[in-house]
Amino acid sequence: PRRAAAFAARMALTALPGLAAEKGGQPAGKGFLWYWPEEKREEHLLAVCRALQVGWSLSVDFSIVIAAAAAAAAAADAADAAAYAAHAADDDAAAYGADAGDVDTLVEFAWHELDRLSRSPDAAAYLMDVDAPPLPFPERQKRFLARLREVPTFDYWADFFDDRFHGRPWDRAIMEKSARLPEEIASQSPRAINRYLAELARGGKEEKIKRVRAIFIGNGEAGKTSLIRALNGETVTEGGTDMTPGVEISEWPVAETGLTAHFWDFGGQVIAHATHQFFLRARCVYVLVLNARSADTNPNQQAEYWLEFVRAFGSDAPVLLVGNKCDLTPVQVDTRRLQESHPNIQGFYPLSCTQYRGSHAREFGIFKDAFVAQLARAGDAARLYFSRAEFALIEELRTRSGRAAFLEKAEFEGLCQAHGIEDEEKRKDLLGLLDQLGEVIWFPDLYRLQGFHEYLLNPRWLTHGVYRLLYSDLLKDQQGVLKRGNVRELLANKHIRDEQGHVLDYPESKLVFLIRAMEEFRLCYPASFRQGLPEPGARDGEDTWIVPDLLPSDQPADLRFDRAGALRFDFVFTSFLPRHVLSMFMVEHYKDIQDHRAWQHGVSLESRHWENTRALVRADYQSRVLALAVAGDHVAEYFPVLYESILNILARMPRLGYTKRLRLDEAARIGEGR
Repeated sequence: PRRAAAFAARMALTALPGLAAEKGGQPAGKGFLWYWPEEKREEHLLAVCRALQVGWSLSVDFSIVIAAAAAAAAAADAADAAAYAAHAADDDAAAYGADAGDVDTLVEFAWHELDRLSRSPDAAAYLMDVDAPPLPFPERQKRFLARLREVPTFDYWADFFDDRFHGRPWDRAIMEKSARLPEEIASQSPRAINRYLAELARGGKEEKIKRVRAIFIGNGEAGKTSLIRALNGETVTEGGTDMTPGVEISEWPVAETGLTAHFWDFGGQVIAHATHQFFLRARCVYVLVLNARSADTNPNQQAEYWLEFVRAFGSDAPVLLVGNKCDLTPVQVDTRRLQESHPNIQGFYPLSCTQYRGSHAREFGIFKDAFVAQLARAGDAARLYFSRAEFALIEELRTRSGRAAFLEKAEFEGLCQAHGIEDEEKRKDLLGLLDQLGEVIWFPDLYRLQGFHEYLLNPRWLTHGVYRLLYSDLLKDQQGVLKRGNVRELLANKHIRDEQGHVLDYPESKLVFLIRAMEEFRLCYPASFRQGLPEPGARDGEDTWIVPDLLPSDQPADLRFDRAGALRFDFVFTSFLPRHVLSMFMVEHYKDIQDHRAWQHGVSLESRHWENTRALVRADYQSRVLALAVAGDHVAEYFPVLYESILNILARMPRLGYTKRLRLDEAARIGEGR
C-alpha cells in the first residue's frame, strides 16, 4: 500500500499543473480556476493541495490514514465541481488540459516510474531520491506556480510544490505536522490554514499547550464530584457534596508529565444534558461515573445513555467507566458487550470514593494510574502548535483571567503587539483559535452589531452565569420566560466565587454579553409580538427571552394543526435522541412559532413567508423519534426549509445514528387492510 501511495503521489504531482492549463481547453476569457465557483475557488484549491501533501506523507507514515481519507474526500468534491463546470462549458478537455501527445508522454513516464519504484527499497526512498528523473512538462509547472502565487496566501503551496517538482529534500517532522492538522486549524478559512502551514514550514510553531481536558459525566448523585475530591486527596464523606448545578471547572497536575488537566464536573440533571454539548470535545478523556443505587436506571442503562452522548459529541475519545459506591452495592456492568459497540471504553473500575484511603485504596490506585496514562496519551496526541510569542501571550492571558473576566479589545491588540504579533490577519487567526480552545470567548456578531469591545478571558464567568439563570427557581416558576429584569435580579452586582476562588462580578453593563451568549449557544430566543409575551413598551420582545428547555411539559390543548393530508417525516434515532435537537430547532425558527405554541416536547409553526402553511414538530424521547409534519398551501416550499434545518443540527453530531422515514397517508395504501 505504501508503494501504491508513493506512486500515486508522484503521478498526481505530474498532473497538478493541469489546474492552470491554457492550451486548447480553457474557454476564452476564463481565468485561473475558472471551473470552480468564485466563492469556492480557494476552498477547492486548498483541498487539492492538501490531498497531495497528505498523500505524499502517507507513503512514509501510514498512521495518518484518517487524515488522508478526509483530504481525499475534500479533493473529490473539488474534482466533482471542476468536472461539472467543464461539462457545463461543453469543453471536456478543460478538465484535463492534455492532448494526445501529452498522454503518450505521461504513459511513458508512468512506466519509467513503476520500473524505478520496483528497484527502490521502500516508498520513502522512492519519493526522496535526489537522483529521480525530472517530471515532464516543466513549462507548465512554471506557469502553474506563477498562477498559484497570485492567490493570496497560496505562495506557501507554490514553495511546497516547487520543492517537490525539483526533488528537494523535505523535513519529515514538519511534513507530519502539516499532514496531521488539528480540528481547530482545519476548521478555519483557507487563508488561515495556509498561514499556519507557512509558519510550520519556517519552524515558527514549536510550542504545544501542556493542558488536557478530563470530563466527568454521569447521572446525578453518581459521585462525580466525590471522585474529583478523592483525586485531589480531600476527605470524602457519604452525602457530603451537593449536586453540581451545571458545571464546575478545576485544575489538576498530572503526575510526572508536566501536564495540567482541566477537570470539568458536569451536573447530572436532565436540563444540564442539553447544555453539556457546548463543552464536550473529541480530544479529551471522559470519566463516566455510574450509580449502582439509582432507583430509575441500572448501571448498564446509564452507561449506554452516556456512551451515546460521548459518541455524538466526543467522537472516539477514550472513556473510563467508574462504578462508585461499590462498598455499598456491587456495580454490575457488562463491559464486554458495551465495548463491542463502544470500543473507546478503556476499562471498568469499581471503587469507593469514601473509602479511597481505606478498604478500597488498591482499587482507587488502579483507576488513578489508568486515568493518568490516558491523560498523558491525550497530551502526546495534541497536534496544535504555537509560536513562542503566541504561547507567551496565552500564558499572560491566563494570568490576567484570574484578576478580571474581560479584556478590552484595544488592550488585547496591545498585548499582541508587545509580544511581536503585529500582523492583523495573524491576530484574527489567533483570536479565532483561542475562542475554539475556550481561552478567549468572543462572538463576532455581538461586536459588529452591538458595539461590544471586550473579550471574555474567564470561561467560568460564562458557565456560572448561564447555569445560575437556568437553574433558578424564578425561571422554572416562569416556565422558561426570562425577562431582562430577571437577569438583573439574579446576577447584577452579585459576587460569585468560582472553583479557583476568583470573584466573578456581573455588572449590568456585561449582562447583554451573557444573554447574547445564550442566544449564540441556542439556549434561548427573543420573544416576538406574535407570542404576546413582552411587557408594554418593549420593542419587538427585545427585553424577553424564551428558554425552550424550561417550557411547560404539557402539549397545548388546541394545536390548530390539521394532520389530514399533512406531509409527515420521521427521524428515528438508533439509541439516543439528544434533547437539545428540538430546542435548537425552536431557536432557529422562533419567528414562526404560532401564538406561543411551544412546549418541552414539541412546537407548532406558521410560516411567515408562505400563507396558510403550518408545521408541527414533536420529539418522543421514549421511542427516540423526532416527527416533522407540514400542511397547507405551500408544503413543497416550507418542508425542505425545516428538513434542512434539522439536518444541519444533526450534522454537528456526525456519529449520531438515525434513519429517515417518510410516512404515507392512509389514502396511499394499496388494497383493503394492507
